[in-house]
Formats: sequence, C-alpha cells, structure tokens
Amino acid sequence: MKLIDVTRPIFANMTVWPGDDGVVIERTANIEYGDIANTSRICAGSHTGTHVDAPLHFIADGKSIDQLDISLFTGTVTVIEVADTNCITGEFLKKCSLTECKAVFFKTWFSDRSLSEPFDKNYPGLDPDAAEYIVKSGIRVVGIDTLSVEKYYSKDFAVHKILLGSEVLIIEGLCLKNIIPGKYNYICMPLPIKGSDGAPARVMLVDGDE
Repeated sequence: MKLIDVTRPIFANMTVWPGDDGVVIERTANIEYGDIANTSRICAGSHTGTHVDAPLHFIADGKSIDQLDISLFTGTVTVIEVADTNCITGEFLKKCSLTECKAVFFKTWFSDRSLSEPFDKNYPGLDPDAAEYIVKSGIRVVGIDTLSVEKYYSKDFAVHKILLGSEVLIIEGLCLKNIIPGKYNYICMPLPIKGSDGAPARVMLVDGDE
C-alpha cells in the first residue's frame, strides 16, 4: 500500500481566490529568541489551497463543514485526466465509464501550476450539465486540481448550487501532477470548523492493497 499526498501546502503569500485575504503565517514565539517553544499564528480563508466546500458555501440553510457525512471522507475514487479543454461537459463524462462510481477527481493542466504564480482566470472547470450528470449518476464526491469546480466567469454559480444542493462533497485545489489516471482509494480530512462554509483539508490517494 502506498500513500500519495495530493494536498497543496499552505504558505504565506500563496495564490488565493481574487478578493480573498492573503495567507499570513507568523511566528509568535521563537526558541531562537529565548522563548520556551516555537508557536505560530495562521490567518487564512476557509477556501485556501486544498479545501472542501460545504453546502453552506452556496446554500443558505445548507450543512456546515462540521455537519458533513463523514462516510464521504474515504472510499474509492476514479481519477480522470482532462486534456486540452477548459470545460468539462456532461457529454465528456458520459464517455468515462462512471457507473457505480462514488467519487471522481479531475486532473487538468492546472496541476502543473504552483500556487506561487499569479491567479489564472482561464483555469478548467465544470459545465452545469456536467454537474447535473454527476448528481444523476449518484456520484457523491467531486475533486478537481483548480481552486474552483466553477469557471471563473460564471454569473450564477450553477455548478456549485447543483452539486452542493444535492450534498455532493466538493474538493478543490488538489495537486494531481504525477497521478496516473485510474482507480484509487482516497482519504480526505477537512478541519471540522464549527459553522464554517468550508475548510482546508489533507487529501491522500491510496495505491495498492494493504
């Protein structure tokens, strides 16, 4: 069994969604300066780096991150490579053999980008008909390597509303750069921040049996 970390690290001044506050990490006590221990303060948005969206993110009375069904945090996932397109459509998904698939992670060209580069508004995202197909197919977890499943220029945020309205778990900001498409087990552990619309998460793929 091999654990593969597909989490993007959080660091000061990393790329975040336009308009969000930047990440601040500061040492509040330092052994080097005579303190008994090293301690730090972190200031970051709930949708920083690799993170999970809770229904509350777009659904007014939706569940918060600490209310999510924890059975969604582990299981079998199909990693699908999406090449040469910035729009993942329902028609594309119909060709991907997702029958009885619980979770799907989309690997795009964005996995080759670091979060120390300027924000790219032309990142790949899902079309609303892809979100509808996912819900109708019974898929419960959707992950993507971009900072949003939704295209940047969306006006109505239909993809988020369709998925979160059906309590489909959304994982954004994965790093799938060296991942071969196929079947894996996954572990996704978001921080249980009470009442939050989202939270940073550590995400692993498990390759092979115990």
